Amino acid sequence: MFKNNTKEIKIGITFIVAVAILFFGLNFLKGINIFSSSNRYFAVYKDIGGLVISNPVNIKGYKVGQVRKIRYDFESEVPFVVELAIKKDIKLPKGTVFVLDDEGLIGGKIIDVKLGSGSDYYSSNDTIPTDVAENFMSHITQYIPNVSKIINNLDSISTNINTLTSDVNLRKTIASLRSTMDNINSAVVQLKQGTASLPSTMSKLNSVATNLDTKVGQLDVDMLMTKVNQTLNGIENFTRKLNDPSSSLGLLLSDRALYDNLNSTVQNANSLMIDLKANPKRYVNISVFGSKK
Repeated sequence: MFKNNTKEIKIGITFIVAVAILFFGLNFLKGINIFSSSNRYFAVYKDIGGLVISNPVNIKGYKVGQVRKIRYDFESEVPFVVELAIKKDIKLPKGTVFVLDDEGLIGGKIIDVKLGSGSDYYSSNDTIPTDVAENFMSHITQYIPNVSKIINNLDSISTNINTLTSDVNLRKTIASLRSTMDNINSAVVQLKQGTASLPSTMSKLNSVATNLDTKVGQLDVDMLMTKVNQTLNGIENFTRKLNDPSSSLGLLLSDRALYDNLNSTVQNANSLMIDLKANPKRYVNISVFGSKK
């Protein structure tokens, strides 16, 4: 019988040890250190956004505690009551706020402790003021409709581009534009080659201009103008004599009878010369042996 009792005792001890190991193991996996002393604080939220038991409580990124319990109060406007265990050596001044925040883009939730600056401190079992940080994903969600519109517009633009690039006429136009650009490039090259000789041409033009300036500078302008004036005066005197009826030229030009007589004389002279050429024997009679009477 004693042997049977010993066996039962061993089984009982083994069961107790297994339960203890399970208890400590589960708490270890949850991050709960049952041997460390901690203070208990409470925080209330309208929405915990996925906060679960054992989520960390941090101060500036340093873990000082964790979420121990979450209770839902159906009769309150802010129904979630969160119990937090924070290390006993951490003092929370008045003005401290428990901020519900994200632990990175793909992480879970955390309670970020924003320490106050008061001279008094909260005691264990006190309810601490809370706040909720702006969620990065909520900002992205606001822009999702706009992103969808942009994607649809991009799809439409891509379709239009594919339609244009598959158009035979457009391809011909592009080929024509390429040919035109080649011609323009060729013309630019020729223009550059032509302008390469411009400095030499301009140098020659400058030389010619310099020579002209020298020649013009050597001219005696006063003497030239004097001769021009003398010539103009002579022309003026000649014109005056033509217009003067008392002069020979003026009389010749202004006396109609004299003009008619001179014209008649000239005509008679012309007739005489014509008749002389036609009948020279009438006016010249030469006899070798003498003339007959």
